[in-house]
Amino acid sequence: MFPKLRTRWQALAGNTRGVLFVMLAMFCWAILDACNKKLMASGIVPKQMLFLQSTIVLLMASPVIAWTRGRVIKTRNPRMHLLRAGFIVTSAACAAWAVSHLPLAEASAYLMTGSLFMLPLGVWLLGEQPHWLRWLGVAVGFAGVLAIVQPGSAAFQPAALVALFGALMEAMLGVVLKKYSSHEHPMAVLTWSQTACWLCFGVLSGFALPSVPMDLWPLLPVVGLSASGIYLSYFYAYRSGDASAVEAGSFSLLLFSPTLGYVFFNETPAAAFWTGAGLLVCGIALVIIEPSGHAK
Repeated sequence: MFPKLRTRWQALAGNTRGVLFVMLAMFCWAILDACNKKLMASGIVPKQMLFLQSTIVLLMASPVIAWTRGRVIKTRNPRMHLLRAGFIVTSAACAAWAVSHLPLAEASAYLMTGSLFMLPLGVWLLGEQPHWLRWLGVAVGFAGVLAIVQPGSAAFQPAALVALFGALMEAMLGVVLKKYSSHEHPMAVLTWSQTACWLCFGVLSGFALPSVPMDLWPLLPVVGLSASGIYLSYFYAYRSGDASAVEAGSFSLLLFSPTLGYVFFNETPAAAFWTGAGLLVCGIALVIIEPSGHAK
């Protein structure tokens, strides 16, 4: 059974596999946001939440690092890790702050606009030459974002602007990952990224872990697994296809976040939200049906 599934998986176009990996990352992201929102509602501030999150991930990764005697985290390009660390710390801080100040579904809508930034960045910085269907898919996705955001005075509230800046940083993070993902072990990417977060948010928190209520302790391993799932899924997504194509999979966050927001926080998105979500899903479909597996 598994060899057949593997053969079918490998037969998919690279961009299609990449989009599916990003959709998996978005599922993990929605779970992580829901857990973070629940924990921050108990009084944990964003900087403490990010310090706690990176601590959990590093503790979970430590047995693998010890078993391989550090071989899995050796890097050939430390400068790229430092550059990526700057983007990831900024992006994580913006995302946590936005989630703590906005409804989960709305915050996710702003944060996923990184897909819209990735297409021009992919052309400019990675030399990608996307098919016109990819441009159309991003245009439809942008229309979906406008339907959700409904630009006006409310669109310029601080939380929304912070989330949009975080999305831009996430897109720059993708550019850096695409440049060196083929030469690095996924555990190296995960470990050094989380080490950067641990140091930065540890300094801001005085390296003091927050007090977590005992009834919320079961969420801690979920936080670690979902955060790790985001990094590893993105790693394989960018290794599979063009950055500007696979990022369209992030539109699927709108399929997951509203459900979790409704189940755990009783948040019901407005009708305009679902109109925008439908357009964003159409944007994913347009990119997936792009005729070539990779841009020529």
